[in-house]
Amino acid sequence: LFAYLLQGQQAGVNVLVMDVLVLMLLYTSGRINAANTTQLILSSGLLISGFMSLLYGSATAVFANVISLILLVGISADNHTKQLINLVPASFSAGISGFYIYLSHLFSFNSNTGGKRYVARFLLIVLFPLIIALVFVMLYAGASPFFDALTGNFIERLGIWFEQLFKFIDPANFWLFVAGLLISTAFVFGQSRDFFKLINESIPMQLHRQKRNPAGKPALLRIEFRSGIVLLILLNVLIGIMNVLDIWNVWFHFDWNGDYLKQFVHAGTWLLVFSIVISILIVLYYFRASLNFYPRRKLLLKLALVWLAQNALLSISVGIRNWLYIQHFNLAFKRIWVYAFLLLTLFGIATVMIKIINRKTNNYLFYYNSIAAYLMVVALSLINWDVVIARYNYKHYTTSFFHTDFMAFLDGSTLPVLRESTLQIAEIKEAQEQKFDFSDRYMSLYSYAKHVNKRCQNFVYGYPLLNWQSWNVADYRTYRV
Repeated sequence: LFAYLLQGQQAGVNVLVMDVLVLMLLYTSGRINAANTTQLILSSGLLISGFMSLLYGSATAVFANVISLILLVGISADNHTKQLINLVPASFSAGISGFYIYLSHLFSFNSNTGGKRYVARFLLIVLFPLIIALVFVMLYAGASPFFDALTGNFIERLGIWFEQLFKFIDPANFWLFVAGLLISTAFVFGQSRDFFKLINESIPMQLHRQKRNPAGKPALLRIEFRSGIVLLILLNVLIGIMNVLDIWNVWFHFDWNGDYLKQFVHAGTWLLVFSIVISILIVLYYFRASLNFYPRRKLLLKLALVWLAQNALLSISVGIRNWLYIQHFNLAFKRIWVYAFLLLTLFGIATVMIKIINRKTNNYLFYYNSIAAYLMVVALSLINWDVVIARYNYKHYTTSFFHTDFMAFLDGSTLPVLRESTLQIAEIKEAQEQKFDFSDRYMSLYSYAKHVNKRCQNFVYGYPLLNWQSWNVADYRTYRV
């Protein structure tokens, strides 16, 4: 069924059908825990991203769906887990353990009676060692021509055997069948152990004071407190200067000189984002333990909050840099992802503020920020970004750079917009040559028009040949237009 839905197909109704079947499988196997909020969030995210795949068939929707499936496998194996980060190793553990447990149930490895006992003994005593031995024969034969000759050119013979076998079995169908089997057994039989958890969930989200008074610790605590005061004062002054310069030069007095803006946006943006992450880690270091309960912590807390607020202001400056880039060079996927990342950064800064004010543990940060990141991935799947980008870039060709190399290869759902743009090639060419002196480094507008028209012809010819599994609303509308 997995192979039937996906083999040779594009994303469409098949993704949603597969998601519904997965949830039905979880329900019938008793692996849905209605009291687990995290599992309900993941199940909802799976259905939403599956429905968006039906609407758009976009890569973003498929990505959100795959992430949802991976996390849902993990929580089906350990439905008491709340931390999304722990679900990633749990899902891989479930994939391995699920298949083994399925085989043990199928052949009753623990059975002492009946025909299944002999099958189990054959698998464990003969077949399993034989498969392992064959693997080592392949390794040694590949490493040594003498060993290969001794085995009668084993690798060559094995290759011929597989070549003959795959004349009767489609390799894509075979591997999709294997993937479907592993996923199904992982959902139904998969298990996980605490050993695989990256975060210790036994630690509560509320930090509690543990009274300890080893020799010398009060003195060390005072030194750490004072170093934190000095460091945060210096860092607040530095970031204050940075923010003043950005507000003056970026917010209100930015003047584009016709350059690519790469250093200003590409390198500059990610360096600032990196500095914000480092800033958060510095605050977490000082508020990791005893300083949370230090009697004179109020000054350190105020400096940390000012420091975090200034980093939030810096995040807004990064967003303005990105917007200025869009104004001159139009929309692109990475420029949209920058805003998504900045929203998560602002959310992260807010949760760090809550953590140090209310004395929360790091588990509080991991839980809420991982949930926010997952919800952001699902939220991004709600929009067909290819169409948004195509419409925006075409609408702003008189003021922004029309990147033909990028536009020509957008998703098929953008073809109506792209075809409309080819009807105004002369106007676009004139506007681009007046504003940009580097447009000749990319695909010419006439080559772009020829490429788009060819794509439209191929789409009209190919769409009726699609199977029902690949049907999605966006492509249907494109074909009707």
